[in-house]
Amino acid sequence: MLKTLLLVLAGLVAGFTIALWLGSGSEAPPPLSAVEPSGASSAPARVVAAADGATAATLAALEAALDAEVDERAALEQRLAELATQLEALGERPARAATGPDSATVTAARERFRRDQNGSSEEAEGYLKERLVANGFAPDRAEWIIQRTEQLRMEALQAQYDARRGGRPVEMDASEETLRAELGEADYERYLEAYGRRTTIPVRDVLASSPAERSGLKAGDEIVAYAGNRVFDLRELNQLTFQGTPGESVIVEVRRDGQSVQLVLPRGPLGITGGGIRGR
Repeated sequence: MLKTLLLVLAGLVAGFTIALWLGSGSEAPPPLSAVEPSGASSAPARVVAAADGATAATLAALEAALDAEVDERAALEQRLAELATQLEALGERPARAATGPDSATVTAARERFRRDQNGSSEEAEGYLKERLVANGFAPDRAEWIIQRTEQLRMEALQAQYDARRGGRPVEMDASEETLRAELGEADYERYLEAYGRRTTIPVRDVLASSPAERSGLKAGDEIVAYAGNRVFDLRELNQLTFQGTPGESVIVEVRRDGQSVQLVLPRGPLGITGGGIRGR
């Protein structure tokens, strides 16, 4: 009897349990930690990760480009500085041993001149006087040249002012020619050398089939005189070609590799390029 009651009780418990399970309608949800992310739910995460990667790559590329540009600018500035030094060196002329200072003296004087640009007029005048004395002028003669140069320039400015006020054509500044006539050719040449200016006309190129080529004039030569007249710039040389009889033979003195050479050319256009305004 007891055994029968236990069997009935076990059956009731089992039936009650089965009824509860059927009434729930589904299985218990698995724990959240056991749920695997679906493809749809993981897509945004992948997009964000990809965007972050692209941004990092872009920033890295921009930084690399910026570094490259900085390097290029630095290289360009260095190259410009080198070219400026080379151009200044091309403008230099070694002074003659007999009358002018050596290259070290000229370089030191140039550096002092740059410093004196921010100094007083007395310091600048002292620099110019030293350059003239170093090139063979007596101190009092050097002072006279400096004062006379300023006086002639002031006279030229006044003449230009008066011409404009009076409605007359403004004539070319002739102060340089006046100083040259007062100094004489030899002292004028030393004056140009003291100021670091050219005293010859450099020939940069000779045109084919030109009188210059036929006479033997070469690129690199320096024209010193034309038909017995000392010349210092190309404009003055061109003016001399119009004097005398066209086609007549004239002697052109040139300096070639430190040696004086005389060439014979017909008066007229030479057929060269080079030179520049006086002493530049």
